[in-house]
Amino acid sequence: MGKNLCLVLGNGFSIDLIKQAKLEKEIDVVNLFSKGAEIPWPETGQAGYLSFKHCPNLWNLGARPNMGKDDAMALLENIITCLNVHILNNKPRVPDGSAKPNDIYINAYYELTSYLRTLFSYYNSLVPDGSLTQKLDGWAWLDFLKRANESEIYESISIITYNYDTWLERLLIENDISFKLSQVEGGNNGESPKITLIKPHGSISFYHKNQSLAEYEIGYGKDIPGEATTDDFETKYDIPLSKCLVNALVPPAGDTERIKQSWSGQIRTSAAGCAKKLKSGDELMICGISYWHVDRSEIDELITCCSPEVNTFMFNPYPNVAMDAVLTSLFKNYVYHDDSSVLNKRLML
Repeated sequence: MGKNLCLVLGNGFSIDLIKQAKLEKEIDVVNLFSKGAEIPWPETGQAGYLSFKHCPNLWNLGARPNMGKDDAMALLENIITCLNVHILNNKPRVPDGSAKPNDIYINAYYELTSYLRTLFSYYNSLVPDGSLTQKLDGWAWLDFLKRANESEIYESISIITYNYDTWLERLLIENDISFKLSQVEGGNNGESPKITLIKPHGSISFYHKNQSLAEYEIGYGKDIPGEATTDDFETKYDIPLSKCLVNALVPPAGDTERIKQSWSGQIRTSAAGCAKKLKSGDELMICGISYWHVDRSEIDELITCCSPEVNTFMFNPYPNVAMDAVLTSLFKNYVYHDDSSVLNKRLML
């Protein structure tokens, strides 16, 4: 019987992909506001999504296309921290019928989630079908996944990704690699595929079945965060600039313990179930995970599910020091790599 392989992928995986494809000038997944002036407003197709016209609350809080990445992340964290506390507070937004002075942060959250979905949908449109594999010719991760899927060494491959983009799914489809998408309808282009894809923080490919909009709008005032289960979504990889009222995304700095969205909780449970299956001799590969304070408990949930005998690998040129220490303390077979090129030598015997 073959091994079980589990990949846990963070933003660093997408950064590596973008670098390999030579798309750094067009796509920025580190500073999420830097391309905001280029992003089209879905209703008109005209550039300028990140503007006072379309996102007045984000704008008034200082969101600008020319702001630095550290300032951009600090603003994101402030907005989501306010949301996290607002949810914990669990009080009506307008208890006496008058606007509350701090609603700018909550309204900025509505703008942010809609903006992020449109941002990543726009990035997705920059690379047409058929050219993605060509741009990633020789990329170590793609070549490894091809070999792993074909090899009898692995019985199952679980890919837990916290990225919103669909680069990985598109690569699998373009290369005729069958996979199934955990919990959400769609994504299976073959019978009993070896690969299962799990996206606990959502995806631009998740479309709510009943909340498409005739005209694009930002859903101010809807319930935070908007209750929906995985049964309410379907998967579409032919992604237009989205016109969905419900955005199945957990934003950066979002605390999934507080933002208790049913769909995310269901997928998170599925991810933990994959980790629990890992036993002695199986493999856990972690790539590009930040281990930031807001997502630390979620990562801890995964790695503490695994047997300490699991062969564990981390790929990251700039690893989080705390995460390196934690993996060292948990797994006796832990190996660190600062570059993914070492994958070229795996499964070659």
